[in-house]
Amino acid sequence: MQVNIKDKKENKSLSRQEITCEISFEKAKPSRKDLREAICTATGISPELLVIVSSKGGFGQRSGTVLVHAYASKEALGVEKRHLLVRDGMMEKPKKAAKAAAKTRAPAFCGMWRKRLMRPPRTAQR
Repeated sequence: MQVNIKDKKENKSLSRQEITCEISFEKAKPSRKDLREAICTATGISPELLVIVSSKGGFGQRSGTVLVHAYASKEALGVEKRHLLVRDGMMEKPKKAAKAAAKTRAPAFCGMWRKRLMRPPRTAQR
């Protein structure tokens, strides 16, 4: 896999560099882990400070474009979106307590059954 740095922007307010790279590969599009390793070797940035924002490649092409944010410190990583950190394996996916509570809850009545339960019983008319 070959990595060519296409553009490098300094974002001082967020203390990061926004790097756009072009990659070329032999077979299938590489995983995020492989992309991170290749970009780290090409730029010399530590892997724990590098976040892959997007990775795009066309159908049938053996090349693609990768957008990467390289932060100055671990504290600066707090600005990045949580789902990107989870994708890159830097953070665990938060477990939702609401889903666990919903599974233990009894099912609610709905539709026709609710109407039948709410109306008064029929009386015999003759």
